Amino acid sequence: MRVWLCLCVVATLLVSRAATADEAAPPAPAKPPVPTSVRLSHHKQFLLSIRLVEGLRAIAPYDGEYCGDTDITRPNQFAAVCTGRTPFSLDLELGYGIAQKIDVFLELRLGLESDFGSSQSDVEGTRQFHISPGARFFFGDAGSSKLFTTAQVVFDMSGYQNLAGAGLGTDFGVRNMNGIWFDLDRAYGFYVFVGETATFSRWLRFELEAGVGVQGRYR
Repeated sequence: MRVWLCLCVVATLLVSRAATADEAAPPAPAKPPVPTSVRLSHHKQFLLSIRLVEGLRAIAPYDGEYCGDTDITRPNQFAAVCTGRTPFSLDLELGYGIAQKIDVFLELRLGLESDFGSSQSDVEGTRQFHISPGARFFFGDAGSSKLFTTAQVVFDMSGYQNLAGAGLGTDFGVRNMNGIWFDLDRAYGFYVFVGETATFSRWLRFELEAGVGVQGRYR
């Protein structure tokens, strides 16, 4: 009986010490919350973007080709410089987030409206088609919104022709977009932008455009 009583006393003391030790131990530190800019980053995600674009442009042909305007004071009545609205177009973009604030992508432009033809009597104009690889850089993070800019090269393969029906070849140049981006979730967001494009191989061309786009992401 005495043995059982001693064992009970020892067990009670051990339980009491363990409880006291648990109460004295500091609580485990809580994990810090993930910043919104990191949680909504595009890093290591595949990107698919669609945007609608419209704008203004100026074209100065090198060899007097038709560029959409006429001038009756010139021998061929083709304007030396043509200005006006760019055809409404759709941009498709496939990319990948290589860093927290950098995406690389390939842009494909498809003209939704036909452009001018080889002369003012040519009603079957071409449609814009270009490929533009580049990179997008984010800055000025403010939670779910941030600013961005791009650096791109342009390969314009639109099928413009001269009066003889010969193709005017591929145009080369540079392109930039600047805007504000809104990420609604890790998997999707939308953005508004203005862009500038300058090409100089086929003819000297400058475009100023604006548009809106949406993006889906997958990891």
